[in-house]
Amino acid sequence: MLNFILFDLDNTLYPKSLGIFDLVIERIRSYMEVRMGFEKELARALRQEYLRKYGSTMRGLMIHHNLNPDDFLEYVHDVGVEKRLSPNPALEVLLKSISLEKGIFTSGHKPHAQRVLRCLGVEAYFPQVFDIIFTRFIPKPNPEPYRQVLDHLRLDGRNCMMIEDMPANLKPAKDLGMTTVLVGPGMDGIDGVVDYTIATILELGDILRNLT
Repeated sequence: MLNFILFDLDNTLYPKSLGIFDLVIERIRSYMEVRMGFEKELARALRQEYLRKYGSTMRGLMIHHNLNPDDFLEYVHDVGVEKRLSPNPALEVLLKSISLEKGIFTSGHKPHAQRVLRCLGVEAYFPQVFDIIFTRFIPKPNPEPYRQVLDHLRLDGRNCMMIEDMPANLKPAKDLGMTTVLVGPGMDGIDGVVDYTIATILELGDILRNLT
């Protein structure tokens, strides 16, 4: 029985086409070059290497370069979401119609999540935000953060649904028994990992009606 829905934030609650997360990536590169002094090509190579090895560039920089995570998080999320996002009445109607408890599960940080939710006009529907600080700077798709969230909620994975725009981030959720939903236009599910695929978050209501 489902009791809780965990929503990813970036490129899930709003369309990837808005380019907000692309700006975050550019800020990561900028931080490595401007604040840490890496040459452009080395910064690009290390960003990709650490993302592949640790799940996030920040984690690799913390391990190998004594990164200050608070400064990093503030810098890379300073992307002016207020200029790109506006209230989404249809999303609010959807969330209001869902009686299950809801939370945000993101590898970003809470202030960024709160800004995004506020701009979309849906902050009131997400009283809980599980961010990278909550998960002790260990990002998705490492399995530890998923267990931390479930332990905090005192729920079994079978009682949760996870909604994401990245298939890799759904595998640990599925391994823990969660119902998994992949969101994004043209996205293909992975057999055994993705239970449902939807083009936009606004199609979630159809899935929930079929489950209840």
